[in-house]
Amino acid sequence: MKTAIVKNGLIGMIVALVLVLVTYLVADAASGPLVVTQPGSDTPAAVPLGAALVFTMLGGAAGIGLASIVNRLGRPRSTFVAVALVALALYGIMPFAAAEQVSTAVWLNVMHVAAALPIVGLLARAFPDRSASRPAAESLRTTP
Repeated sequence: MKTAIVKNGLIGMIVALVLVLVTYLVADAASGPLVVTQPGSDTPAAVPLGAALVFTMLGGAAGIGLASIVNRLGRPRSTFVAVALVALALYGIMPFAAAEQVSTAVWLNVMHVAAALPIVGLLARAFPDRSASRPAAESLRTTP
């Protein structure tokens, strides 16, 4: 199972990197540089493409780590997807707090979703279906 998690996570990260790259380039062409003010700073700065790609890789690595942890739980797929959706929702707030323009916050959130969809989607597929494990669970209940 762990090899499936790592394999799916790495494939998801590669797809996510491509999607983030495309989204970044479209955002830059459509609305100009994505300018944010970092917490504790008074000076706005453009988000560099490299930072977006590095944070995508870190998010993918965190997803692989989370998937490895929840794989030991009773309902790993639903737990993983629920935690990932909560994290995505929480990360969706930050761009609105840091962005200099609403369009920047929207584009940053589009990048979050573009990164999360392939990573979370492929990692979720690495877990067994609940229906596939149901016969084993039922056989445990019927055994005296």
